[in-house]
Amino acid sequence: MGRTRHHSKAHHWKAWRDDERPTAVLPPHRGHRLALGYANSYHVGMSSLGFQRTHELVFSREDWSSERFFLDGEGMPLTVESDTPITEFGCVAFSVSFEQDYVNLLQLLDRAGIPLRRSERHEWDPLIVLGGSCAAINPLPMADFIDIFPLGAAENVLPTLLAALEEETGREAVLERLAATPGFYIPAHHEPEALHDPGTKLRKLELTAEQMRAPGHLPTTVLVTPRTEFRDKFLIEMSRGCPEKCRYCWASFGMGKFRWHPTDYILAAMERARSVTDQLGFVATAVGDHPEIERILETAVDLGFRGAVSSIRIPAVTEGVLRSLHASGDRSITLAPETGTDSLRQKMGKFVTNEMLLEKIRMIFDSGFTQLKLYFLVGLPDETDEDVQGILDLSAQVHEIMREAARRTGVMGHLHLGANILIPKPYTPWQRHAMGDERDLKRKIRHLRKGVDRLPNASLGPLSIRQAVWQTYISKGGVDVGVAIEKAARGASLGDLLREFADQIRPEVFTEMEGELRWHFMRTG
Repeated sequence: MGRTRHHSKAHHWKAWRDDERPTAVLPPHRGHRLALGYANSYHVGMSSLGFQRTHELVFSREDWSSERFFLDGEGMPLTVESDTPITEFGCVAFSVSFEQDYVNLLQLLDRAGIPLRRSERHEWDPLIVLGGSCAAINPLPMADFIDIFPLGAAENVLPTLLAALEEETGREAVLERLAATPGFYIPAHHEPEALHDPGTKLRKLELTAEQMRAPGHLPTTVLVTPRTEFRDKFLIEMSRGCPEKCRYCWASFGMGKFRWHPTDYILAAMERARSVTDQLGFVATAVGDHPEIERILETAVDLGFRGAVSSIRIPAVTEGVLRSLHASGDRSITLAPETGTDSLRQKMGKFVTNEMLLEKIRMIFDSGFTQLKLYFLVGLPDETDEDVQGILDLSAQVHEIMREAARRTGVMGHLHLGANILIPKPYTPWQRHAMGDERDLKRKIRHLRKGVDRLPNASLGPLSIRQAVWQTYISKGGVDVGVAIEKAARGASLGDLLREFADQIRPEVFTEMEGELRWHFMRTG
């Protein structure tokens, strides 16, 4: 089904392959091959546990192997495993977690000479698949470019996809089979307008609590490498979903109820990691809410690992957790207060007070940590100037706690505020809300910057209103958004896109949505 094309200036992967240390057997040269792409750099893609998990799962089906490719390089995209052009594969699958990578995905197809729009592809062109969280949030903006959207966990949809590719002859036969199968959105066969009735909605196949209690369902790193955001770390997924129901958060509502992986599986995974690394990373939306988190972290220390966690919910910060993390060499903690006032935090569904937060932060610095990152959101519904000032007031209190610790230890820490503009996401209680007014956001951001600049040993992350507008547009839009995404892939600047499509963007981004929501042809569960 594939074609060979000229691939000069392509990326040469040998040095990066040589740095990879497998934690499972991945046999090459099997009868069926899947080209698995991450529409960003190798550094970013290999930092994704979901991408690594999908790569490993392909090998779990008899006679199948997976070959990875990334955005790095020029010309024809080649696979890491064998330097094979992706046009020689019958199926090219992408794992996409961030809407901004849509542009990169189309650029990879363009570099390969694969027609961007599915209606223009031929029988010999690869089938193009888009999985990951973006497929389950709102696939419509990419519907003109993608043949197959698997909806849900790779463990549930990948075997069905591979079976169809293996057993059917030709593109159309594969598409027809998957269109009649739960867990797939096939744009050529599914009209979203006809699927809004509860009896016809497409269903997302998330990983259930029962599955997570069965052997073989614990996602871990399959290839440890120094060339990632988590340098040389073996990542272990702790849980899925979140016990909090913050009104802005897709993970809280789109991923189902909070459920966790059995402790015995996590401890067994540590044993597998010992031969390739002494570093662990525990990842999840709510790492600290695993019921045996302290035992797990203590065991990691006893086994000689240096451990770290992606982030911890504020109520889950305990002396036992901090003691184990500190003993493993970690000195950095990330928390998400989201806003500076109790009243607005409660409106967003996060029942944590500033008093509790400051108590936990004092515990963090008393435990010997020196780096603290706090996530905040700007542009929330009902947000006032007092709420924005509350972020600065709270930060000043945190800074004073940090200084008190420095006077005792002689080591001054650092406070980083990771502020973001609210993107109202599909499948959240705030999905109908408009993005904040641009002029109002600019004023609030200026106020935050001035306040943080007055705090020594403190920093504020970048906030781009233009990027927030673009992300809102491509995460909540319909099929027509594909025109703008394609222009971006062809080289149009963000500024030019926002001007050219202003008449379409403004009602989509800055107006409250009413009536039936376009992405509700899918249902969670």
